[in-house]
Parts: sequence; C-alpha cells; structure tokens
Amino acid sequence: MNPRIRRFASQADMTQAALTLVSQAASRAVAERGRCLIALAGGSTPLPLYAAMARQGLGTPWEAIHFFFGDERLVPVGDRRSNFGAVAPLLFTRAPIPMDNIHPMPVDVQPPERAATVYEEELRDVFGVAPGELPRFDCLLLGLGPDGHMASLFPGSPALAPTDRLVAAVPPPTTVEPHLARLTLTVPVINAAREVLFLVASRGKEQALAAVLAGTPDPALPASLAAPQDGAGWLILDA
Repeated sequence: MNPRIRRFASQADMTQAALTLVSQAASRAVAERGRCLIALAGGSTPLPLYAAMARQGLGTPWEAIHFFFGDERLVPVGDRRSNFGAVAPLLFTRAPIPMDNIHPMPVDVQPPERAATVYEEELRDVFGVAPGELPRFDCLLLGLGPDGHMASLFPGSPALAPTDRLVAAVPPPTTVEPHLARLTLTVPVINAAREVLFLVASRGKEQALAAVLAGTPDPALPASLAAPQDGAGWLILDA
C-alpha cells in the first residue's frame, strides 16, 4: 500500500478534507461517465462525513450518484449495529437521494452465501459488468481496524484468498466486536476502485497503521492488501 497521506489536527478538518476528495471524485465521474458510484464504509469514523455530505452536497446532482456499501453486519436495518441503519438518518433521509440510487446489502436473504450472490448480481447489473469483469467504484471508503482489518476482511479470513467473487459472506470475526456474520466486498473489487479513501481516527490503531505502511502485503494484515491497480489511494488521519 503506497497511499497519499494527509494528517489533520481535528476530526472536523479531517472530515472536510475527505468531503473535498469525495466531491472531486464525484465531479470527475459525472463529467466523464455521467454518474458516480460510491461505496460507503461502516463504523463510527465516517459518520461525520456522511452528515457533511447531506449538509453540503457533493457538487453534483444527487440523481447522478449511487451509494453502495463495502460491508454489512447481518442484522435487521433497525438494529443499532447495522451499517445501513447508522448511515441512513445522517445521509439518506437528509439529502434528496432517489431511492433507486441507494443499494443496501440484502441482510434479509438467507443463507449468507445467497445474500452475497444477490448483492454481487446487483453490482453486475448496475455497473454493467459481465462475469469475469470487475466493477470500478469511482470512490470507495474504508476504515482500519486495530487488528488491521478493512471492510469485513479480517486477518486469516477465507474471504482474503484469491477469488473472482465480488462479494463474500464472512463468519463472525473473533478479533473484534460485534461477533456477527457479515457481507463484504472482496479485495479485487477494492483494488479496482478509481479512488480508495482510508479514514483512520481514534486511538488503538497506531500499531496496525504502522504495519500497513511499513510492511508488504500480508493476509494477516488485510488492509495491507489494498493496492488500487490504476487508481489513487488516500490515507486520511486525525491527530
């Protein structure tokens, strides 16, 4: 991983910088391809960014922007642990985004492997990619876990193995809470994105961050596998 690194004294400054980068990616995508396709990250760090998106906009019509999720916990959307449930009141209910442009992961589909297939089919349909091709997100947001995970790709997970799948079902992780089954985008999809933004805040992640920046790609440190093939990687940090 060889990202461009930007560090900020406060989370407010970090949020504004991330908003600028996402807005620039959206404007480029709409100018070049007529629409923008964004994958949102879960967790608490990006929540101020989602609120800022709704408040300030992304500099391009909402009708041209589609929102997906990089991962999701397999709980009902009303559950406090749901990524969609956390994002919706900050972004989707505050901005006039067409419902057809919001693509939550199908947490109500069982078993999880079938849910992964359903979301993969939705990605292929919206992106217009055939089997064997990868969708290219215009902007893909990620966080970093203290164990080095990204999205719901955890150390040693079978989902890290080389694959042509776009979405994987992940059993409950043992390294972090909550211990829930999940869906996640796979490493090839992450690395196909035109812009990858890691947002890293809060204490407890310093060791993982140092290892990601200093080390070679290692499945024991999933975030080290993020390497946009011909896109840009950004690492946005707070103090």
